[in-house]
Amino acid sequence: MGLTYDDIQKLLVTKKEEVIQQGNGELCKVQKLVDEFFQMKVPHGAEILDVASGSGILSCMLQNKGYYNIDALDEDIDVINDLKQLDMYRNYVHRGVKGLRSTGLEAQVYDVVITAGGFAQDAINPLDISELLRILRTEGHLLWTMRAAEDEHSTEFGLLHANLRSLERAGRIAIMKHEQFYDSAGQEWKTTDKTGSTGKHGGEFYLIKRLPGQLPYFAESGVSGELKNQITNILRDNTEPENRIRFYDEWSDKYEEDLVLVGNYSGHTKCAEAFMSLNLNRSVNILDLACGTGLLGGEIIRNGYVNIDGLDASMQMLGQAKKKGIFKEYIYAALNGLGSLPLADDLYDIVLCSNGFAPGQFYPEAVEEILRILKPGGYLIFTIRDGLEEASPRFATFDNHLRDLEKTEKCEVTLGPIKFENFVLDHPGIFYMIRKNAHVHRAYEDTQP
Repeated sequence: MGLTYDDIQKLLVTKKEEVIQQGNGELCKVQKLVDEFFQMKVPHGAEILDVASGSGILSCMLQNKGYYNIDALDEDIDVINDLKQLDMYRNYVHRGVKGLRSTGLEAQVYDVVITAGGFAQDAINPLDISELLRILRTEGHLLWTMRAAEDEHSTEFGLLHANLRSLERAGRIAIMKHEQFYDSAGQEWKTTDKTGSTGKHGGEFYLIKRLPGQLPYFAESGVSGELKNQITNILRDNTEPENRIRFYDEWSDKYEEDLVLVGNYSGHTKCAEAFMSLNLNRSVNILDLACGTGLLGGEIIRNGYVNIDGLDASMQMLGQAKKKGIFKEYIYAALNGLGSLPLADDLYDIVLCSNGFAPGQFYPEAVEEILRILKPGGYLIFTIRDGLEEASPRFATFDNHLRDLEKTEKCEVTLGPIKFENFVLDHPGIFYMIRKNAHVHRAYEDTQP
């Protein structure tokens, strides 16, 4: 960077005007972030990465106080080119943050990683925070400002603080500061979304510190070939049931770290989002099918639903879920054909299933057994990995099978198939919502929490 003091002053004026024009209190978020950064008394020689750099205003404000080792990372090539032309950063990285090692940067490179508004529904997913931790040095700090989590209307953002607390309990990070903030004027603003809600310019601020030597074993090397092969090979038509169950039993203690942090798994959050959109009363009876360690069930109970059972064919997976106290009943059973589950007819209002339908696990024909245990008017909500027909021809007819069930008036496919990115590893996923045909059940007549 070759900016003079006068260059910086001129850019500050220009960039502040640009950010003000964006509206929604963006300048407030930037100012809050800079104020907190200066309070940290970071050494001037610190290595800093500005993620989702955008206008470059953060660099201007930091350079104005003598910080020059600042790199930019943004996935928009036009943004990168504009910043280069103005000579506003030391280095420029044209990459997004979309999973472990997605930035292409080496581990433990930066003392500070900073972003104003980078975490957003149309930008960086909170699930990808592990990549920012990976490139952060031991005792380094990650700080950011964002819209209030509830304003993002997304399960991932709604669970952000709980996920950070989990990382803190595991000894990987320390949450140094978390607070909501407003601009100094306290001016009222109106959102541009459907809610039309009002509030003050501001959002949430986080400051977290990476603790020494406590990142998961996989964080320095990315997704191992062994893990990819294990997941791929176990999901085949010819997998013996006992081998599949043994695989999940042995995987149970590392399941959540491997699947969520390494595999960038999001199938459970999609199910939770869809379920919450139904706005059902908190007394409905729910089954988490193929519940594993309780990833999906955990998200549901955080929203006040307490009548939830978990079912899985792996005793060790159920054991991990039981440690968290998520479910009322822990059901050790395997779903096969009609009548295979040790459950009564018309038992549940909702059945949720993420990643249960797969070769060697549940096949399309299993939908009829799920419909059996659903109450009239009940919902089946599930996500599967896209492209399963490549591993099993039985999945090539999944949609046809659902249409046949509709023709016989056993159910209605209310949503789906809907494709989404980052189901697990590099694979997209598919979402379905199915409703059992019959008169509307009493549980759906009162939708008040």
